[in-house]
Amino acid sequence: MAALHGNLGRLKDIVNSLTRGNGGPSAIFSFNKDGVDVLHGAACGGHLEVCKYLVEELGGDVNAPGIGSVALGATPFMMSAQSGDVPTVKYFLDHGGDLMKADDKGRTILHHAVSAGCCKVTEFLLSKGVPVDIDCGRGPPLFMAATNEQDKTLKILLDHHANPNIIISGATTPLLSALIYRSLKCMKLLIKAGADVNCKASTMTLLVFATMQGGYTNFIKFLLKAGADPNIPDDLGRLPIELAALRDCKEEVEMLLPLTTPIPTVPNWSIEGVISHVKNEDKKPMV
Repeated sequence: MAALHGNLGRLKDIVNSLTRGNGGPSAIFSFNKDGVDVLHGAACGGHLEVCKYLVEELGGDVNAPGIGSVALGATPFMMSAQSGDVPTVKYFLDHGGDLMKADDKGRTILHHAVSAGCCKVTEFLLSKGVPVDIDCGRGPPLFMAATNEQDKTLKILLDHHANPNIIISGATTPLLSALIYRSLKCMKLLIKAGADVNCKASTMTLLVFATMQGGYTNFIKFLLKAGADPNIPDDLGRLPIELAALRDCKEEVEMLLPLTTPIPTVPNWSIEGVISHVKNEDKKPMV
């Protein structure tokens, strides 16, 4: 707790008590919670003087991965990014911090900075040559920004030419992730930067996802205005208007109706007609 709260005097007292016993000062690093030790805690809090003491006097490793359910392989250097304190991040970098190392979830220090919404740290790391689309198997920083609804760091990445149409794990895109997590600000920034509003390379279009899930009516309205195509079906051949009709959402059907090419099998091309037809079809047994 002393390291986490930046209490250097208290931390030194604890270290001194350890040396009076059978352990050496480095024994302080054996105390951790779920993989987060004293150096991780000090780094996350941006407590530079505590970090200097732990690294320079006690030999703390800035790249030591934390083993546990909280740390998940994150190093003190990575966790320093979450502090938002550039001097602390710079100190770790100057003492051997690995810009390219990833934690157990494929996140580098840039991923950590972006996810925490730390704009100044994000800018600093990019200025040090970290690739803006660095991907260690779980997606680039842009994906993390969209997933965590961090529109400010997302904009910084886009300003540094991050690819708005990058495919993550062959299934999703930053724009689809922004929709899933209901970040309209991130969606607007991505589309402005050239993101494909139909996400043709992902497993489903944005409209398919939104009409299938429900609760995204305002996002559907936004997507249609942004040029999303309501005539692209899901992998079962169902159009967004049919998915909305299955949920009996008249408001969404009304929005989609004038922009959807009439379905030949629907005799009454109206809000009520589409909903009635889709529900009747849904009741039929699978062949």
